[in-house]
Amino acid sequence: MIVVSNSGPLITLARVEHFALLRELLGRVYVPQGVYDEVVVAGAGLPGSRELEEAIGGWMEIRPVREPLIARSMFALGRGEAEAITLALEIKADVVLLDDRKARRAAQFLGVPLMGTVGVLRLALEAGRLEDWDGIIEKLEVHGFRISTRIRP
Repeated sequence: MIVVSNSGPLITLARVEHFALLRELLGRVYVPQGVYDEVVVAGAGLPGSRELEEAIGGWMEIRPVREPLIARSMFALGRGEAEAITLALEIKADVVLLDDRKARRAAQFLGVPLMGTVGVLRLALEAGRLEDWDGIIEKLEVHGFRISTRIRP
């Protein structure tokens, strides 16, 4: 499976101590430079920074984006979101990991399959890697993650 990630799912999964689920469930994950810069450089010392930096060169890889401004100019997205969607298009990813509503709408418009943090956690639940769904949803909310009423326990 070819997976590209934006910063949001990386940071959130690190906050709730489930960053390793990405490797366990999805295998190799690609991030564009903009996502790396946001999480590791600008976010030094914050959740996700150490995890992403340690994973690069192993099961995560930084991939350059050939046309970084396409999604950014069309949808007024941030650099990381635009580069993640663009990279997903360029390498024909099976899925792009996005949580931001505006970015998700842009990916859907462009026909890019997507999944968010909750989708990764659902996969983990189905694979038997998580047992306490209600607990993980509460943990997400404690960290400021907005949960749809359809998902909330």
